[in-house]
Amino acid sequence: MTKKTILTLSFCSLALTVGCADDVGDVGSDAGDTGTSTDSGDGDGDGDSAEGMDMDQGDMGDGDGDPGDGDGDGDTTGDGDTTGDGDGDTTGDGDTTGDGDGDTTGDGDGDTTGDGDGDTTGDGDGGTTTGNNNGCQAPDAYIDCDGPANDLTTDPFEALGINCPGGDATNTIIAENTMINSNNANAYRVAAQFGTADAPDDENRYNNKKWAASLDVWVNPDDEEIPPNTSTGILILSTGVVAQRDGDGVVIEQSGSQTGNGDNGNNDNGGLPAPMSAQLGSNMGMGGTPFEDCDLVNDCSDSLYEHWYVNEWNNPNDMLWMQMDLTVPAQTEGYVFDFAYQSSEFPLYYNMQYNDLLIVWSTSESYTGNITFVNDAPLTITSLEDAGAFAFKDNAPELAGTGFEGHAATDWFTARGSAVPEETFQLTFFIADMADSILATGALLDNFRWECAGCIPNEVNNCGILPQ
Repeated sequence: MTKKTILTLSFCSLALTVGCADDVGDVGSDAGDTGTSTDSGDGDGDGDSAEGMDMDQGDMGDGDGDPGDGDGDGDTTGDGDTTGDGDGDTTGDGDTTGDGDGDTTGDGDGDTTGDGDGDTTGDGDGGTTTGNNNGCQAPDAYIDCDGPANDLTTDPFEALGINCPGGDATNTIIAENTMINSNNANAYRVAAQFGTADAPDDENRYNNKKWAASLDVWVNPDDEEIPPNTSTGILILSTGVVAQRDGDGVVIEQSGSQTGNGDNGNNDNGGLPAPMSAQLGSNMGMGGTPFEDCDLVNDCSDSLYEHWYVNEWNNPNDMLWMQMDLTVPAQTEGYVFDFAYQSSEFPLYYNMQYNDLLIVWSTSESYTGNITFVNDAPLTITSLEDAGAFAFKDNAPELAGTGFEGHAATDWFTARGSAVPEETFQLTFFIADMADSILATGALLDNFRWECAGCIPNEVNNCGILPQ
């Protein structure tokens, strides 16, 4: 497995957007009618079965190795031993090494690993679960959620690495109240590969294809290594429909076909779904200080307001959204995921109301609002073009087999969001046609993971999006 350090872009120059609605009641109330629940979380979020019991020693928490008499001496009599020193052995010093600590390693820490930390894991951190530093309970590794390419999961959340069958909080992301709102099941697809383009030599991707799962460890700006949470599958979302995958899990669209990929029957009009809001959310709702003093209701990035209210580009159609409730592991302060954006609106509808939106919205206590934005604007063809973020245009070979030939796509990005340890927050992924129901836009999503260090929303080069 190779390891890649990601080059950070300026938080102000490239960070994607999540949009919200001024009338959340209209659409939010529809979610139960048209959404599909895929909730398989267990609800406790702790990933164990012992509820605090010491599974290494087999006792009830007194730490002495006896059946819970509470005296801490390691015997079953209540007095400790026959020497009169109360340590549970017969040598008079507490163990057989002569150091008086009660173990047999001679390091004086009281465990049996010899690492001096007082636990039984041998990792030197004093913990007994994941082995991450500072008590972070994010998984050290993730189990497979996707399945083999010829028998991929069809569950959109499993494609992201959420609620993997047979997993728990130590090896998968546990989510509750999972829901995808799409009247048309063909508006999204789990696939092993999208299009036919090969990946460059410096990218470690499934089957060596460009639009496929990344198998690399990701290294954040703090040099923390984040393991991949993917194997063979990615999730494709569309404002139109997605072609069926073949027997190898591959989705290939006819060349240039996305311009004719229109109305998919998903919800039109009515604003954005709850809990999103395009109102200013920074400075306690007054705006003007993006990412600071969030009111925890509206958009703390302030990135949606001008698009939605000033430009009045606020008529979403063919809406698809996914929502889930996530409980953050202990001592874990963030999350990351991979995505790419592709649109047939470019270049004809640059700087016009027909700018399809991709939005990711968080309700975390650390930051509520759009976490994907570009130059203080929501993610659209206009903001991406202005930021120079479209890596592939016109007849670039990377567009082959996607149906976006002659148009544009970004490269893969890693998005970072902040969170508060042990809080429960909601995350929403939203995509929509704007002002029409023609000319499809697509998003590729994958590889959702917890990040121990997390990011700080109001710091430059921190939260937002980073190129892969």
